[in-house]
Amino acid sequence: MHDYLLLSEVAQIARTSVDSVRGWVRSGRLHSVKPGRRRLIRREELERFLGRDSLVERRSLEVEQLPADRAGAK
Repeated sequence: MHDYLLLSEVAQIARTSVDSVRGWVRSGRLHSVKPGRRRLIRREELERFLGRDSLVERRSLEVEQLPADRAGAK
């Protein structure tokens, strides 16, 4: 059986607001289910999402740290 989280729990784990989590869901970046009135997110889905976002964040930080001639600046 899958472990599901409420939006408020996801926000707490991701250290962000519930509104941000709703935005991720609305934009399709974070997949959820709605079996009734509550919107739920699988823990595995959250881990995938956070792992992907941290990878993108790390890559952007790496590019910022490159010398100007290697980062594509003119």
